[in-house]
Amino acid sequence: MREWQQDLVMYRITPAPPKMELQEYIELFCKEKDEKYFLWFLHYYENMLNTKVMGWVQNYAMSGHFQDMKQAFIIGMWKALQEYDLSRDIPFVKFKENTAKREIHEYIRKMRRGFTVQSFDEDLRLRKAMRLFYESEEKTDDATMQIIADEIGATKERAEEIIRSGLQNTQFIEFYRQYADEDGEESREEVASDNTSRPDVLCAKFERANLVMDTFEEALNYRERALVSEHLAFCRECYSTEILDYENPDYKGNPTYKPRKPKTFEELAFDHRVSSPATADSNYRKALGKMKKKLIETGYDF
Repeated sequence: MREWQQDLVMYRITPAPPKMELQEYIELFCKEKDEKYFLWFLHYYENMLNTKVMGWVQNYAMSGHFQDMKQAFIIGMWKALQEYDLSRDIPFVKFKENTAKREIHEYIRKMRRGFTVQSFDEDLRLRKAMRLFYESEEKTDDATMQIIADEIGATKERAEEIIRSGLQNTQFIEFYRQYADEDGEESREEVASDNTSRPDVLCAKFERANLVMDTFEEALNYRERALVSEHLAFCRECYSTEILDYENPDYKGNPTYKPRKPKTFEELAFDHRVSSPATADSNYRKALGKMKKKLIETGYDF
């Protein structure tokens, strides 16, 4: 059995447990507090779970993350089970959805910030991948990607994912640093096209980007987050600066990526029902000011 096939049957039990309605396993767990009933539940729920997780993988273009996203969803289900009350007369498969989805969103939020460095080995792999990418003059053809993949001991798809995430993360932090400075004169196009960051400081930039993104979530309210993310052209949930382009597929027929389009202050004024583009601009800069104040308090060096 191939690795990807094993991911589909992670919770298969042999021999199969007694067949019941899914809700019955949950009721037995709640009454007896025996984890085997949750495992029995997973055995029969796994096919439906795979379908759900594959949808998330496709929607967020996160190939290679299926197993981790599946685990995140199960962690969410387990957390929901600890709060589940049989007396509320709500089927568990419906009750657990919000908690499980929060875990999925949290995983996506962390991973799409950029390639999160989990260990020293991954740190070295990231640095090497980005060094090779810049040395290749930022070529993205299959031959170049395969050379990089071979050098870092990864598949070509994984190497592409590491580099793409790194560039997304670098672009976001440069967007913020430019627009947080009200005296800045560079245009968005100049900032977005600047991919000349040196690999020896790339990991430090990722850490700084994580701090900026935490501040984005903590310091701003929903409307302010929408205003900032729409003007800087990134997803306020996963921070991606790109969207799938189905109209221009690659030679294999798969969708490619294209940059998100930033909204002008005229568009923002209309979308957010404010009096004028100048007001939208003012609200936007106030939001950045709140972020900048919070970042200074945490020791962020502008």
